[in-house]
Amino acid sequence: MIAEGAYVVQFGRRSGYWPGGSFLGIGAPAGTYSRDFAAAYRFVGGRIADRWAIRDDLAMLRQLGALWSSWGR
Repeated sequence: MIAEGAYVVQFGRRSGYWPGGSFLGIGAPAGTYSRDFAAAYRFVGGRIADRWAIRDDLAMLRQLGALWSSWGR
């Protein structure tokens, strides 16, 4: 986590279990995944005024086998 002035940026990795079904319009089978994320916050008066989040959904879909990549083949 890094902070400067009213802004805080958090980096991390989230792991979980996807129960199966449509994710962003793509059918994804059930399974476990681990994906990177970043979140940014802007504070005003000691409270969160804005929050932005970026997740690596493509990595999640690849791990679940919903998408394939020709990279590394």
